[in-house]
This record gives sequence, structure tokens and C-alpha cells, in this order.
Amino acid sequence: MKNLYRIFRFPIFCVLLIGLVGCEDVLDTEVPSDIVFGNFPANGQEAQALLQGIYRDLKDDYNNTYYHEDRGDGFEVGVIGTVSDAWSQNITATNGTSWTTYYGAINNINYLLYVVDDLAFSKESDRDQLKAEALFLRATYYFFMAKIWGDVPLLLEPVISPDTEVVRRSPVAQVFTQINADISEALSLFPNDGFIDKNFASKPATYALQADVKMWTGKVLGGGAADFDAALSAIQNIENQGASLLDSFADVFDTKNHDEIIFAIFNDRDEVRNHYASTLSVRDVNYDPEASPGVPGSSSNVRHNYSPSEHTRSLFANDTDVRQDRTFLPFYLESGGPIISYSQTRYYGEIIDGVRLFTNDFIIYRWADMLLLRAEAYAAKNDLENAVIALNLVRNRAGNADYSGLMEQGSVNLEILAERGRELFLEPKRWWDLRRFHADGTIDVYSFVPNLQGMTTPLYWSVSQSVMAENTLIEQTEGYD
Repeated sequence: MKNLYRIFRFPIFCVLLIGLVGCEDVLDTEVPSDIVFGNFPANGQEAQALLQGIYRDLKDDYNNTYYHEDRGDGFEVGVIGTVSDAWSQNITATNGTSWTTYYGAINNINYLLYVVDDLAFSKESDRDQLKAEALFLRATYYFFMAKIWGDVPLLLEPVISPDTEVVRRSPVAQVFTQINADISEALSLFPNDGFIDKNFASKPATYALQADVKMWTGKVLGGGAADFDAALSAIQNIENQGASLLDSFADVFDTKNHDEIIFAIFNDRDEVRNHYASTLSVRDVNYDPEASPGVPGSSSNVRHNYSPSEHTRSLFANDTDVRQDRTFLPFYLESGGPIISYSQTRYYGEIIDGVRLFTNDFIIYRWADMLLLRAEAYAAKNDLENAVIALNLVRNRAGNADYSGLMEQGSVNLEILAERGRELFLEPKRWWDLRRFHADGTIDVYSFVPNLQGMTTPLYWSVSQSVMAENTLIEQTEGYD
């Protein structure tokens, strides 16, 4: 029962040898099994290179909609297709998903933390910064996996030997105990407040992760008021360190590293094969650009698998909302003809050599998101006055008047959920928002999401048969017979 090493061996070799022999050459190179005991990284500069590789892993792992937006209410079938099993809620014991790539990244993080105290750095603060970023990344990965699968194996040491024993799935509460511990340690290690580069972890980004985690555990795991207070405290810390709303909503996506961004993953030409926004954008053969001004179409690099759903479009009932045209636009085959479908308009990228490339950064956290989490936390505590104050800041920036609905918890919660749907479409947040508001009783996700109606599909994912074959201690997620 010592297969865990086999699962992680390639990812750690590839990162450790990058720049030395290259990943393709690794496959054809005689590599000793104890390579991780060699002299890489030999110093702080090489450790930083290893950390950069982990950020690249995060970008690759984040660049899809399968685990979140596909399962929500935001997408309809596009003009080309195809849709995913997650969108159709066709998740069973036989088509479960694998967490192997995530553990490859976690193993690299664990290895970095394993060696970092033995390396020489020009400044001790550089070591602390690197450790803080690594802990942030490990917490981020485990948070993502805990939301997907619930119970997951909790690995805190690198797999550096073929004799490493396999482990079971740890209870989700135990996983969150470690997530919170990593966040707290990271916050204690960052040598500086504020931002240095918003494409890398920082103290404000770690507070944003903490707020996100606490809202999840407060609702989904039943942590209650103590977690909501912790989220509010974290959000206040972010505000104290300089995050603010931009005046223009469009600038959120059209510029990079601006005042509203808390943490975004850098993206540029040739950084990823296709930005996930390309699956809601339209190919030139499926529309007439002259009849459809403002639609980010392209001759390649797009496939209209999905269209912004009727439910998404219905959120924009107020014609004064400046976000509507920067969320979706209809497209046509000819002027005056019928609407063929709708394209996303959040991400335009740029035209390079005549081809549209979606070079927008992947936004993980921004201040509008935190303001709406603040509203949600106050509403969860039934402090509706403060909830609406935070809600209105986001509404007003979009050109909408103050909230004027009923001042009772259920109504305010529904408006916060709707506002998050308007503000954060395609960031992606929607499925996780639905999960939280389902957990607190605001909605029944099985009736709220069209493709879940009449179904009993568990909200956590099943685990792939290949994972369970590699490690027979892994049991299938509850609810998948």
C-alpha cells in the first residue's frame, strides 16, 4: 500500500528540474529516486523559482469552470456545445473527478516548506515572505478541494520516498482546522502590510482568503456567529490596507493590478491554452460582427459551449445597471434577424495578429467581492442595517439606487445573493455562493438551479475510480452508491 509516491513523483520532478533539463526531457532522463535530497533548491533564489512554478500550477488549475460555474444557474447550452457532466449534474460513482493534479501542487508546496529553513537568503524577511506565500497557496488549494469533495486526504509533508504510506480522507472539519492554521501562520510571517505585487500572495490577499473561508465554515459547517465575526474582522483589515472600489465597473476587467484587485493570477499571451471565458464567446462563423457590435468574437480560440443563462440575464431588471452590457450581449447572423444566443462581455482580451486572445488576469479576490461578503456576514448576524450599507456601495457603483426591499433577513439575503450574481459573474463565485445560501436556508439549491430540479445528486463531488484504485483506503464520497 505504498502507491502515493507514484501519484506525486512526476509533478515534483518536473518542477524541481525546470530550467535544468525541461519537463519533456525528464521523461527520457535517468532520474534517481532520491532526487529531492539533491541540491535543488540550493538557495533562496532557486526556492523563489520553485514558488513561481506553484503559481503556474494554480493558474492552470483555476482556468476552468467545471467545479463551480458549470454546476450553478449561470449557463445555458451554447450554439456549439458540448456541455459538461457538471452542468448536467450527471455526477456518479463511475465518472468522479481526480484530485491528483491538486496534490501535485500541494506536494511541491510541502517540499518547499520542508527545505526552506535550511536555505540561505540574503534577508530573513525574504524567507518569511516565501513561507507566507507557500502557506497561503496550501490553504487555497485545500479550501478549493474541501469545497469540491468535502473530506480529502490531509498531507502536510512532502512525498519524497517510495516508502511513504498512503492515507485516508480526513474529515472536512479537520481539513479546515489546517486551512485556518496555515492562514494564521501566513499572516504572522508576512514581513509587510499592504501589497507589493497583486499577482502574488500578500497579507491583504490572505485576509480575503480568511474571510472567504470563515463565511463557508460559518454557514456550510455551522460555525455561526464566531466565524461571521472573524470574516468581518478580516474584511476590515483589508480595507485598512488600501483596497477600494474603482469608479468604473468596466475598468475592473480592462486594466490590471488596480486599486480594487486584492489577488489576481497573472495572464498574458500564450500563458494558457484558452481562458475559460472563451467557452462563452462566439466564433465568427456563428454571428455577424457588424450586426452584433460589442461582442468579443474571434476566428479561433473560442467555442460557444455556454451562453449566459436566462436566470443570469433576468438579474439585470434595472436598465440603469451599467454591468448589464459588460456581462452579456446578444449576437445575430444578420441585422434585424432573430437573436441567435448571447456572449459574455466581461472579458475582451486583446486582438493580437488579427486573433482575439483572452489575456485578462484571473481575478481571485477584489474589493467588491469583500463588500458583498461583509453584507452577507452582517445579514447572517441579522444586523440588516450594516448589511444594506455594504450592499449599497456595490449597487451604487453599478448605477442602481439603494436597496428598498423588505428589511427582514430572508429578503436581504436574497438580494445579496442576486447582487453577487450580477457583480461577480464569471469570476467565478456562483456555485459556492449558492452552496452557502442553501446551507443557511435562504434557497433550496435543488429547486433554485434548473438542472438540479428533481435530482438528488450530492453537492460534493464523487472521487474517480482511478484515485480509489491507486489508494484503496480512499472511500467514495457519501451519497454515491
